[in-house]
Amino acid sequence: MIVTILGSGGGTGIPNPFCQCPTCETARQHGGRDRRNAPAVLINDDLLIDCGPDVINSARQLGLSLASLQALVITHRHSDHLDPWFFRSRRSVKNTELPLLTVYGPRDALDSVFDFYARTFGWNRPMLEQETRTIWHPVESGSRKLIGRYRLQFFPATHGDAMLQAVLVGVRDAQAGYFHCYDSGPLTEEAWAMLSDQRFDAAAIDATIGRQDDFASTEHMTAAQAIETAQRLREMGILAPEGYALATHFVHQDAGSHEEKAAFYAPQGMTPAYDGLRLTLGEGAETPPEEIDSAEDWEASGMQE
Repeated sequence: MIVTILGSGGGTGIPNPFCQCPTCETARQHGGRDRRNAPAVLINDDLLIDCGPDVINSARQLGLSLASLQALVITHRHSDHLDPWFFRSRRSVKNTELPLLTVYGPRDALDSVFDFYARTFGWNRPMLEQETRTIWHPVESGSRKLIGRYRLQFFPATHGDAMLQAVLVGVRDAQAGYFHCYDSGPLTEEAWAMLSDQRFDAAAIDATIGRQDDFASTEHMTAAQAIETAQRLREMGILAPEGYALATHFVHQDAGSHEEKAAFYAPQGMTPAYDGLRLTLGEGAETPPEEIDSAEDWEASGMQE
């Protein structure tokens, strides 16, 4: 499994073009790992997690093709994670036969896309699916899906309220597993119980608040909370002993360059993510994945909603 970080920043990315804070100025001057696009992660070349406003430019900057995408997970409908125009871009291709794209996300996130295309183009859901070669499946915490070579399991995110549905996702193929924990405050005990029998080789953990001392939120994590989450994942055997623990979803209000973040997180067993970071997981693994319990436990793409 190859995990590529397309975006390691928060909502506005870094630098914010309207901001002249030290973090944004450093990113403008130095570029490289200090520049961060809005959040997105590519698994191999055929599964994408989140499709915010930067994802197409991120792929362009990194020289990556999205033509092989077969699955997309939308974690929630905030605009840095979901840009409805992403799907329109799939129509602007030439001499390219795109595979059907199966889209998973909370129902309110999917509904927001359906509403956008109804208002903007007059398309209903069948027309949207036909025009963009997509099929849509709502998910929630506890959902489990089979798509191609992947098993997806969804967990509750500590993010949003009764008006916003948000999920975390674990992705497994035959060789490795990845836990996507962007955009969440400290995990609930319900989430920990659901994670207890999972095994991952990498986890990307929200560290939005970082070391800010003038901002608090229950919907994102401080640096200390991200470190505690990584430690608990290891202690419970959810994250492999040699697995990668990435701090991510950085915002410019949390001051510091990438080098400074690396120096802070490294002694805690974590690595700050950066745009273009590529992890190869489970290479040469000989242990087969655990058996699927029953057909009722895992839903195959296109068969059930």
